[in-house]
Amino acid sequence: MAFTRHSHPAVDEVRPYLHGVAKHLVDQIWGPNGPAWGTKFSEIEDLVVAVQQVLSERLLQQTLQRQSDASAAERPAEYQCCPGCEGGTEAEDPEPRLVNSRGGGAEWQEPREYCRRCRRAFFPSVQESGH
Repeated sequence: MAFTRHSHPAVDEVRPYLHGVAKHLVDQIWGPNGPAWGTKFSEIEDLVVAVQQVLSERLLQQTLQRQSDASAAERPAEYQCCPGCEGGTEAEDPEPRLVNSRGGGAEWQEPREYCRRCRRAFFPSVQESGH
């Protein structure tokens, strides 16, 4: 009997594709017959967790980089002004960002803005919790 887990609607949309990717990975790692008889569950689990970690980190990295790569014109208005004086800002060179999360580590180049009036650099992100 399979375990039932709550899912996200976006995952539900690509679930058949993910099933195909899982089948392809099993074939690539263990061949068409799966792991050799007698392979310990813990060995299989360790390898699956390692694959999961790589996939999670790459998904995070690519998703966050694509979001950061959006031009200033594509960002909502609240991301295009200084959080202090609400005046206009100038783009500066992006800065490397590294975070650890439930899905693993993620690294990307984050856009950086500068307000000449406040003489402060900041990342154009929502300043309130939960966003």
